[in-house]
Amino acid sequence: METGGIHVKLGWIAAAALAAILWTGGTTLAGAGLPGPAATPAPLCPTDPAMPAATPGAVLPVRGGPAYGTMQYPKGAPLDAKQIALTFDDGPDPKTTRRVLDILDRHCVKATFFMVGIYAQRHPEIVREVAARGHIIGTHSWSHPNNLRRLSPSAARRQIRRGFEAVETALATAPEDSRARLAPFFRFPGLNDSKALIDWLGQRNIATISCEFGADDWKRIGAAQIRSRALRNAGYAGRGILILHDTKPHTADMLSAFITTMRKRGYSFVQLVPHPPVTLNAAAKPSLEPASALR
Repeated sequence: METGGIHVKLGWIAAAALAAILWTGGTTLAGAGLPGPAATPAPLCPTDPAMPAATPGAVLPVRGGPAYGTMQYPKGAPLDAKQIALTFDDGPDPKTTRRVLDILDRHCVKATFFMVGIYAQRHPEIVREVAARGHIIGTHSWSHPNNLRRLSPSAARRQIRRGFEAVETALATAPEDSRARLAPFFRFPGLNDSKALIDWLGQRNIATISCEFGADDWKRIGAAQIRSRALRNAGYAGRGILILHDTKPHTADMLSAFITTMRKRGYSFVQLVPHPPVTLNAAAKPSLEPASALR
């Protein structure tokens, strides 16, 4: 069955438990509680005493799989005025993701990375590094088809499942705290959602994450234009989730200046985190269908 009957007590979801959510329907294991490890706070920032000690968390409840981001949905992330949550899509990328991580470290900012499964499979060491540096990881499908609505329902669900499994596999050898940074967050490629898929995610207590604004860094524009659009759109929105791409060199080029300018304008940065520790009762997942089934 594809309908969800998973029972989750609110909180942080361990990678193994999250995978079970994705592969189970109405079947549960009575009394088989799988406690999710609680992630320790991100390390303090030692680089500059004037910097904030650590990025505050914006806690997103995930029960029922809410959709967040007022660009598309009625509900935004619970942010205060002039709070921005940085999110990065499409990685990990061996050329640029570490540049982005280094910049975030220098500014003591923690973000959320929405990873594409095929790249997580190719570069598992970067997945582990993102988690080890204190960032939250969501997923962004297996191979980033620009519109999941154009796939059959079963193929679209496989895209989501395989994306989560790829990140889970990459984190399998990581310390427990790093594994706990895989959150029940999904972002649709191209933000092209469907009600059926949002409902399917919701049955598994996986939140859909959109945004309040972007910076057009996926277009063929330079770092100065990306920075200008990010600053302009932040001013219009006043708060919210910003979509960037850690695969784009120009995004890395402008990121430090963007963060510095935002702070001078009185903005602060927060990290999206799922509602804390959970106990999950779920049946074990079956094996994945062959990759050829995606074609």
